[in-house]
Amino acid sequence: MEKKKIYLALSILAIIIFLFGKLYLFNIYEVTYEVKPEKLYADNQSVVRIQAIPINAFGWKAPFRSAPADFEIKEGADLVYVQKNDKDNGTLIIKAKDKPGTVTIFVKSKYSMLPTALDIIIEPNAA
Repeated sequence: MEKKKIYLALSILAIIIFLFGKLYLFNIYEVTYEVKPEKLYADNQSVVRIQAIPINAFGWKAPFRSAPADFEIKEGADLVYVQKNDKDNGTLIIKAKDKPGTVTIFVKSKYSMLPTALDIIIEPNAA
């Protein structure tokens, strides 16, 4: 009889841990966008990486999850080259051309209701 109680308690504990992990650690509640570096230089070499970061209930990056995203360049498409557009992992890498200006990118993730507008400034090359 004692072993049955121990197995029942362990089973209930395992179910609680599983549900906690599923609902709070691994579930995506929000998507943020990381832009590194924040601006470009008009030198035909500056590169910026935009990545969709899935956020869990605790405000941390959700482990083992990615946030698929669609990227659309609304303004300034003639100022940059698209080096990599990975929709499945939510990553966009762009390279500046030789003209200064502002590039506006709309990002729509699978886990967001509305698109997010990101402005990337391309500053004149001082060198």
